[in-house]
Amino acid sequence: MQITTLECPSCGAPVSIKAGKQMVTCAYCGRKLLVADRARQEPQAPPAHALPQETWSPSSYTTTLMLAILLGMFGVHRFYTGHFVIGIIQLMTGGGVLVWWLWDVVSILNGSFRDARGRPLKRPERLNVWAVGGAAYLSSLFVITALAGDGRVGLVAAIVPALAVVVWLRRTSRAGKPETVRHSWR
Repeated sequence: MQITTLECPSCGAPVSIKAGKQMVTCAYCGRKLLVADRARQEPQAPPAHALPQETWSPSSYTTTLMLAILLGMFGVHRFYTGHFVIGIIQLMTGGGVLVWWLWDVVSILNGSFRDARGRPLKRPERLNVWAVGGAAYLSSLFVITALAGDGRVGLVAAIVPALAVVVWLRRTSRAGKPETVRHSWR
């Protein structure tokens, strides 16, 4: 019995074909393949639509987050990630009267924000939580000063949201890491 091995056109995995078989299934991706006699001798290049798609956005997570925190009321982070129409709407409405702006900051922080092509932003291994906290402080200072009309109130009151962002980021960055266990030998 003769067995020929070819590459799956979808995933590139090796597929073994026994002599006389007309239909085989790729063990890795599950695609059913119709085997022709000519295909057994010459493997073909996969079609363009079967090539792996880019899974992460080329836009930087940190840059998008900083733009959203500092200039999000003008939609700058939307322009950066390719959402030009939404960026213009946010520019004209002041970030959707600040509600849409805050929604975007939270969605970036929790990882649900996507670029214009639907790709998620790749979060870096280590995020500088103090830089993000500083940006949160500056934006909170602007908003609170604008609402209260007094810069001194804004200087003090902006500390609370900035520290909340820092604490939240520090907790979520540790969530996926294993805990270090120390034993006492008594």
